[in-house]
Amino acid sequence: MRLSGLSLHTEYFEDYLSFLTEVLELELKELTDLSMKLDLSSTWLEIKKVPQALHQVASHVEFLLTEEEFEAMVHRISFFYYRKGSSRFLYLGASPAQCELVDPDGRLWRFRNEQSLYLTSELLA
Repeated sequence: MRLSGLSLHTEYFEDYLSFLTEVLELELKELTDLSMKLDLSSTWLEIKKVPQALHQVASHVEFLLTEEEFEAMVHRISFFYYRKGSSRFLYLGASPAQCELVDPDGRLWRFRNEQSLYLTSELLA
C-alpha cells in the first residue's frame, strides 16, 4: 500500500505557505486562495484554509531524509528562524538523528536522518 496524498486543514494558511516553500523547498503544484498542493516525490501534500481550525486528534508528519538532505534541512530551518524571527511553527530542536517542529495547529513535524536509523538498527542487531 502506498499513500497517495495527505490533506491538512488550517486557519494559518499563509504561515504554511511560507514555511513549506521556503524551508522545505517544496514545489507548488496548485495554488488557490483556499488551498495549495505540494509535490512530495511519489505523493502530495495539500493544505486547505478553513475559517477556524476544527479540533483534531493529535497527529504528526514524519519525513525520512538522507544524511545530506537532513543536514541541509537543519540549516534551512535555522536560516528561516534567523531571517524571520519567531514563527507560528515552534522549533523544538535538532539532534544528529532528528529535527522537530510543531505546526500552528499542534501537529508534530519530524525530520529524521536515515543514517542514524541504520546506525541504531546495526547497534541493536
